[in-house]
Amino acid sequence: MPSRIGLIGGECTGKSTLATALGRHLPSCVVPEVLREVVDRLGRPPLPGEQAGIMAEQSAREDAMARACELPWLVADPAPLMTAVYSQLYFADDCLVSPAVEHARGYDLIIWCGADIPWTPDGVQRDGPAARDRADEIISTLVREDLRSLGSTVIKVTGGLDDRVATVLAALG
Repeated sequence: MPSRIGLIGGECTGKSTLATALGRHLPSCVVPEVLREVVDRLGRPPLPGEQAGIMAEQSAREDAMARACELPWLVADPAPLMTAVYSQLYFADDCLVSPAVEHARGYDLIIWCGADIPWTPDGVQRDGPAARDRADEIISTLVREDLRSLGSTVIKVTGGLDDRVATVLAALG
C-alpha cells in the first residue's frame, strides 16, 4: 500500500497543479476530484443532499486507487475533507466534518494549499476570491481544532509551484 498524501485548500489554490507535480516528483498515483466531475456532469454545483455521496465517492476512489497503486505514494486531489469544508461554506452544514476528519487519520501527510496565488475564473466551478478566503478560514479552524489534535501532520504550502513542491519534498524527508 502506498503512503497517502491528502491535499486541502479552497478553490483555485493550486491543489490539482500540485498533485500533478507531485505525481512526477515522488512518483505517485493521483486520485482526481469527484466534485469537479459532478459539477461538469450536472452543469451546476451540488445540492446539500448530494454532499455526503460526493465525499463517500471521493473516499471510495481513494481506497480503490490505494489498493491498485504500485507506486510508493498516493495523492488525494483533494482529500474528502474538502467536501466537508464546502458543506460548511455553502450550506452551514458540519455533519460531514467528523467522518472526514476520521478519514484524514489515514494520511501520512496533509498538505494545505495556501490562498496566496492569483484566483482565476473557470465558469461554473469557482465562486470567487471571497469563497476561497472563507474556505481557508474553515480549513484553519479544522486544522487547529481537529486535525492537529489527532496527531495529523499538516503543512501549509505557499508561493509558486516550485516552492510548494520543495516544501512538500522537504517535509517528506
